[in-house]
Amino acid sequence: MTPAEQKINQLMKTAINQKIVYGVSYAFVSAKEEQIFYLGDQGKNQEKVALEPDMLYDLASLTKVVATTTRILQLLEQNQIHLDDHVGYYLPMIHYPQITIKQLLLHNSGLPADISNPQKLDSQQLINAITHAKLLTPSNTNTIYSDLGYILLGWLIEQIDGNLAHSFAKNIFEPLNMQHTKFNPISNQTLNFVPTEFDSTRGGLIRGHVHDEKAAILGGISGHAGLFSTLNDLTKFTRMYLNQGCYHGQQLLNTTSFAYLKKTYCRGRTLGWKKWTPTGNQLWHTGFTGTSIALDLDHQTGFICLTNRIYPTRNDRRWLPIRREAIKLFYHKEEKIIND
Repeated sequence: MTPAEQKINQLMKTAINQKIVYGVSYAFVSAKEEQIFYLGDQGKNQEKVALEPDMLYDLASLTKVVATTTRILQLLEQNQIHLDDHVGYYLPMIHYPQITIKQLLLHNSGLPADISNPQKLDSQQLINAITHAKLLTPSNTNTIYSDLGYILLGWLIEQIDGNLAHSFAKNIFEPLNMQHTKFNPISNQTLNFVPTEFDSTRGGLIRGHVHDEKAAILGGISGHAGLFSTLNDLTKFTRMYLNQGCYHGQQLLNTTSFAYLKKTYCRGRTLGWKKWTPTGNQLWHTGFTGTSIALDLDHQTGFICLTNRIYPTRNDRRWLPIRREAIKLFYHKEEKIIND
């Protein structure tokens, strides 16, 4: 174990000892092997259940990179879509047809981050709110991390592939043998699901159902959130990226995609992913529930960290600086963003 990994281990143990989170599942991954750790419990009282392999986490916005970005890159490779295509060509119902696929991937389309009070809407009202949303800034002028953009990318994929869940399963999860990664997972064992937030408006503790309000309204399936997965499954996904898109002899992504990811940079982002530094090849992303993936493609190493940091409430934000510190330790350097 490297000195950085030892420091991350201690950071995780301290977070649990201080009850910042109740448990952490994490892994250090190389192109050929991984070190996997399960520390602590799912929660407290009746949720005081020790974390184990194959327990399912709500990935939240990791859905954007694990599924949606990966499938978009595949479609780009196949020339079924192009980065500069206008989204309105595929989704004629939207009121901002001139925005492009690349702008959605870079979060600089000008779309707002979210919809106000989505929990008050039914599915058709939410769809209407998304398709009628107004751009807050002209495209390409500002970065606004937007769930709406990735909902649109999910709809775009459906226009080409059909059912979004089937598309992701066929093109990503099945080739990677990610058997536990899916939308709306079903299990007879409630304890298989790491709980997220206690929400009295949704019947109490959310467990085994998607936490994100918009994804829930959309039936649990969306391009921006909704996936559940396990640490073991995510190590397979990570190893595929570290091996330049290859997993057990199957090429899920080719060198074209990795060239795009390396050369593209806009205010801390590349296609779908965040970039730790402008000129490096370090990709990372986080999820609202407490999840994160960090990839160092130059050194073929990865760091996956899963928690339920919003248990029992999203108002506890103490995990967020610890997560960032762990990623900084993994990369051995401070984050650097150029805003030009």
